[in-house]
Amino acid sequence: MRDLPGFDAFAADQAEPLARTALSLTGDPEAARALVVTALSVVAARWRTVRWSFPTHAAREALYAAYLKRPRARRAARGPGRLAPGRLAPGRLAPDTDAAALAEALTGLTPRRRALVVACFHDGHTTWQAAGLCRMDARTANTETVLAVAELRDRLPASFVTGGPPEPEAEPAPDETPQEPDGSPPAGAVPQEGPAPEGPGSEGSTSWASPSPAGPAEITPSAAPFVPPAASVSPPGNSGPGDRGEGPWEAALRRELAVLSARMPALDPVPLTAEATRIGRRQGTRRRALVTTMSVTLTALVVVPLAFGAAGLFGRAGQSANGGSPGVLDENAAVPTLPPSLPAPVRFAYRGFCTADDWDVLADEFADSGCAQWRVVATTGEQWRVADVSPVLSDGWQPLLAISGDGNRLVYFSAASSDFVMIDRLDTTTRRTDMVPLAEEVSPEDTHVVISPGGRWMAADFGPAADALRPRLQNLTTYRVRTLPRRMRVLAVSDDGTVTGTASWDSDAVPGRITTTVLLRVGPDGRTLSRTPVDSALFEDGAAVSPDGRAVAVAVERAHPAKGDHGLLVTLDSTTGRVLTRREAALPEDAHVFAVRGWANEHEVIVEVERILDDADEEEPAAEYSVHAVDVRTGAARPIMLDQAGVVPALWVPGTLR
Repeated sequence: MRDLPGFDAFAADQAEPLARTALSLTGDPEAARALVVTALSVVAARWRTVRWSFPTHAAREALYAAYLKRPRARRAARGPGRLAPGRLAPGRLAPDTDAAALAEALTGLTPRRRALVVACFHDGHTTWQAAGLCRMDARTANTETVLAVAELRDRLPASFVTGGPPEPEAEPAPDETPQEPDGSPPAGAVPQEGPAPEGPGSEGSTSWASPSPAGPAEITPSAAPFVPPAASVSPPGNSGPGDRGEGPWEAALRRELAVLSARMPALDPVPLTAEATRIGRRQGTRRRALVTTMSVTLTALVVVPLAFGAAGLFGRAGQSANGGSPGVLDENAAVPTLPPSLPAPVRFAYRGFCTADDWDVLADEFADSGCAQWRVVATTGEQWRVADVSPVLSDGWQPLLAISGDGNRLVYFSAASSDFVMIDRLDTTTRRTDMVPLAEEVSPEDTHVVISPGGRWMAADFGPAADALRPRLQNLTTYRVRTLPRRMRVLAVSDDGTVTGTASWDSDAVPGRITTTVLLRVGPDGRTLSRTPVDSALFEDGAAVSPDGRAVAVAVERAHPAKGDHGLLVTLDSTTGRVLTRREAALPEDAHVFAVRGWANEHEVIVEVERILDDADEEEPAAEYSVHAVDVRTGAARPIMLDQAGVVPALWVPGTLR
């Protein structure tokens, strides 16, 4: 990863210990994986500053912060220990065991108390350090920890202390060094200090442990169960909060927490790192913008009210006689809501941006206010707020909103009804689509939605989990809903109802391949029209299906990119997977294709472009984003201005962009 050197090695090194801690916090492997992705994405966003200091501690801080923000966001849909298909699981907890009893008892604790217990008795932190992780006063943390332990004592059986630890494995011969199957040192081994390697397979230690306050928690991951150190919660001689003794019951608590965390399924570091990197890159850019905004605010505190007043005055003065916007993105809460009908097609939509007080850096989301709501921008420059769009994003920062290519219809996942709704340009009354039955629940994080270029069809999938709804297709004229016969990730739906998507499953039939991915085309009657093997990595930076459904555009890089490469725009035949065109985009210097967003016409693909700004005065080089239409036949690129200032919002979807 050219802009995050060494991050892939760090992520591969720390994914397993972070996942074990996350499983102890949530009790759900799926939620644990989501926490790990969030933590790693926060570190990726700050990689240039934390790489040589305390990256492991930063990751754990982000992990605990994300858990405490939404501790049970996904546990309602899946019970503890529920695994997605294809995940490797060491096995469920046997009933009537101490570990099973502890898992049940932990669910009764408040999120904060559970976090303190995990930090102290699983990760091996002192209460001082646990207080920092949970962002609370140390004395309060000490009291809460004591109460949490007392609560667990009351709920656990008396036999909890007498349970014995797992049988140790046979010790190696004296002249042998114990190794795991992947060559890593055994669990509990103390990592060696030294510079970080450039990749997971480099020689030497792969630990990114640093002299941070995290202390014992920063260990080298391995495939063996993680056994925290048996040291006291507070170091000897500590006179502050947390100075308490530890007896057999606390030792049993440590032991059974290790048993619980060892049930975390193995994580594949490659897709995990790729997902965290994609999110972290955009977070880093928005974080730099936030820091700049806060600095300006602090230095100009006295004139801020005047500046806001002037901005409001100029904004009102710049509006046209009919109340329309002058064509500049208005990212405040003053944008009006949708009128009964729109005077022109929707050109694109974007999510607003709030002030520093409304921005949560760790969670990468905005507060619940009008400034964070989605807005639609018409071809005339006017814009309106759509207040009900779900703020949840699916994988890869994909919003749950889609606009037809003609700009006359949009569909989105409603936060109020937990179902998709449709809005027509001539009648903005929301219509529930009934894609999600009233008795069913879906996970928005796993959901994707698309709409056909002419707005006649919409399709959605709800993730690969065995208990998730199957993908569905709806005719927006007759409102008939059809269930597709197999699980797939929908990429597009054409005006004749043909759905294009990808399907993946575990496979051991092909040497060196763990999963198999195919590109599918399914007709509205559910019949598979074509399927061809593809590389799933092709779709990491987005994919766009041509209006006629015959080509799929993706962004890729050369295996060995040279300095100044702008990235390749490749089109694939949607039926055979054969490469149709392969062109380097003719972009400005130091710019490369960041993501594929859609098609402008039958020959041009809409891409978002990132350009790194090398400023010698900046510790972290900033980046600017722009939108271009790239001709797939020649590579020629022309800029597309979203507004007069050339601003590109963090989250946006195209409509009638040309």
